[in-house]
Amino acid sequence: MATPQELHSLPAHGLRVSSAGQREAITWQVPEEVAVGLAYNKRPHVVMMATPADLEDFAYGFSLTEGLVQDIADVTDLERLDVPEGVQLSLTVREGALTKRINDKRGIEGRSGCGLCGISTLTAAMRPVQEVSSLRAIPAASAIMAAYRALPEFQPMNRANRTVHAAALCDIDGNILLCREDVGRHNALDKLIGAALRADLLVQDCFVAMSSRCSYELVAKCAAAGIRTLATISAPTALALNSAHAAGMTLAACAGGSDVAIFSPGEALQLAAAG
Repeated sequence: MATPQELHSLPAHGLRVSSAGQREAITWQVPEEVAVGLAYNKRPHVVMMATPADLEDFAYGFSLTEGLVQDIADVTDLERLDVPEGVQLSLTVREGALTKRINDKRGIEGRSGCGLCGISTLTAAMRPVQEVSSLRAIPAASAIMAAYRALPEFQPMNRANRTVHAAALCDIDGNILLCREDVGRHNALDKLIGAALRADLLVQDCFVAMSSRCSYELVAKCAAAGIRTLATISAPTALALNSAHAAGMTLAACAGGSDVAIFSPGEALQLAAAG
């Protein structure tokens, strides 16, 4: 069994008060959250707030999904330095491989709940979503439901603290291949994509299931990795849906029960029985 340290959870002592006024001392496990700085070729780029687990995966995934590199093979070295203020991740990128997005100014830290914090212009924030190949298969509703039924078993941190988000990479039948957790949904997805690419998994043949709502930034990150289908626990925002359709992506919402809402480009909303 994993220890609280391995689950990046810390004890918090409090008081439970019932509606009848009864009081009881309690100890809850709460997730760690630290400042994580990313620097490229010795140049600081951004500071994100994240759970201090799988940060090497995070560095690779963030670099790709934020369009800072086109291929993680261009990252030739990664150094982690734990300091009193948090964690510093220093990436060395092959000369000429850093894209112009590295110059997009980030004036403040990236908070754990936000995928756009620190971007200083609307143009930088609302970049075009990369088109995804239409040759990749779309999972059946039954596969999406299967992934969500299995997801709790892949969330050890959330079992301890009931606070963090999960992002899972699933094969076309709904079997979970990898899962990553973080207090930030964007961070969890970056960690997942980074881990999958480092393991040489063909993410284009998989779909992603997440424990969070669906927003534009999650769509953009999946599209950057070539993932055609993203499933979340609630319907997408209008911007997320329009961006997904423009990219050729399919979105699915699975909030429980026996139905999955599927949003595919050029098609009306379908309610597909899990069957």
